[in-house]
Amino acid sequence: MTPPKYEEYISKYNLRRFVDAHRQIYSSALNEIRSGKKQSHWMWYIFPQLRGLGHSRNAAYYGIADRDEAIMFLHHPMLGRNLYEITMAMLTIDRKSAEEILGGIDALKFRSSMTLFDCVCPHNIFSDALQKYYGSKVDERTLEMLKTGEIQNKHLISGGIIGAIIGDIVSSFYEFCNHRSTNIALFTRGTQFTDDTVMTIAVADWLLSGVPLQKTMPDWGKEYPNRGYGGMFYEWMFYSENKEPYNSFGNGTGMRVSPCGYYATSIEEALDLAKQSAEVTHNHPEGIKGAQAIASAIFLARQHKSKDEIRDYIEHAFGYNLHRNSDEIRKTYQFDVTCQGSCPEAIIAFLDSQDYESAIRLAVSIGGDSDTIACMTGGIAAAYYGIPTWMVKYVSTEYLPQNMLDIIERFNEVCTERFDSVKYMINYVG
Repeated sequence: MTPPKYEEYISKYNLRRFVDAHRQIYSSALNEIRSGKKQSHWMWYIFPQLRGLGHSRNAAYYGIADRDEAIMFLHHPMLGRNLYEITMAMLTIDRKSAEEILGGIDALKFRSSMTLFDCVCPHNIFSDALQKYYGSKVDERTLEMLKTGEIQNKHLISGGIIGAIIGDIVSSFYEFCNHRSTNIALFTRGTQFTDDTVMTIAVADWLLSGVPLQKTMPDWGKEYPNRGYGGMFYEWMFYSENKEPYNSFGNGTGMRVSPCGYYATSIEEALDLAKQSAEVTHNHPEGIKGAQAIASAIFLARQHKSKDEIRDYIEHAFGYNLHRNSDEIRKTYQFDVTCQGSCPEAIIAFLDSQDYESAIRLAVSIGGDSDTIACMTGGIAAAYYGIPTWMVKYVSTEYLPQNMLDIIERFNEVCTERFDSVKYMINYVG
C-alpha cells in the first residue's frame, strides 16, 4: 500500500484565503444582505462554490477544491459561523427573489453554493435556502462534480499517528472546560496542539532516528516549550542533567505512545517499545502498563482484530475493567491524570464508538484530562477505522508546523515499509 503523501493532502487547501477576505468584507456583506440588496463584490468568498464552475481569477482562487474543503469550511470557527449567519439573513428576507437580492449571475452562484453545502451538511439551513429561493431545485453541475470527486476520493486514510494528534487538537479546548456531551464543536478559536502532540512527534522521531529519548524529548520540548507539560516532566526536560526517571504513573506515557503501536511488527515488539518509551521518565509499573495497553490496542487494531478481541486482550494482559461504557463513566468521572485512571477510559471510548469522529467525541464527553484521553482514543480509533480525509487536511493546514508534518510523513513511509516487508515474509514462508 502506498503511504499517504501529506503534501498531496494539503497543497491545494488554504482556508486562510477565505479568512483574510472575511475579515475585510464580511460585516459589509452581511449588512447588505440584511438591507435586502447586494451592492458590492464579495460573492466568491462569502458564498463559495466548487472550483471549476466559474472562470474568472477570483472564481478559481476562491473556488472550493472538493467535498473535504467544503467540510473544512463549515468546521472553521469563523467561516462556518459566518456562512450560517449570512444564509440565515437570506432566509429572513421576505417577498424578494434571489435575483432581486443578488443579481442574476450571483443568484446562480448562490444556488451552487447552497447545493455544495447542502450535500456535505444535509437537512440543514442550506436546504432551506434551496427550497425558499429555488423550489428545492439544486445545481446539477455541482452534483456531477462532487460525484466525480467522490470516485477519486475514498474519504478515509488508513491510520497513523495523525489520529492521536487530531484527538489532542480537537480536545485541547475542553481540557479545562469539560463538556459532558458528544455535541461539541470540533474546532474552536481556542483549539491548538498541546504537549501530547509534541511528545508523540518526539517518540516518532526517536523511532526514526535512533537518537535516545533523553535527547529527542527535550529537543522537541525546547522547540515548543509552552504547550501544557506536567510539572515533573517539565523539570525533567529542561533542568535535569542526568535525565533519570522519576517513578511516575501519570498518563503522559499513554498520550505519547501511539508511534510504538504503529511501528511494531509484533505484539511483543509493541510491548517492548512502549516500555522503552515510558520508562525513560515514568518507570512506575502503572506508567509502563498504561503505555503498553494503548500501544497494544493500536497494534491489534492494525491487525484487524475485533473489538471483543482487543477488549479481552487488554483486560487479561493489564487487568483493566473494560466492561463499562462511556455513559456510565461520564456520570461520575473526575479529572485524573494517572494511567490507571484514564487509559481504560480512553480505550472504552474507542470500544463504544462507531467511527473515528464518534470516538473523539466520546473521549471528550467523558471529561477529565480531555486532551490526553482523546489523544489515546484517537490513536486506537485511527488504526481501527481510518481517519476522515477532511480532518487530516484541516489539521495539517491549520494547526501543524512543517517540521511536524515532515516527521509524520516519514514515519508513515517507514511504518508502511515495515508492514509490507512483514506481509511479504509471511507470504513467502507460507
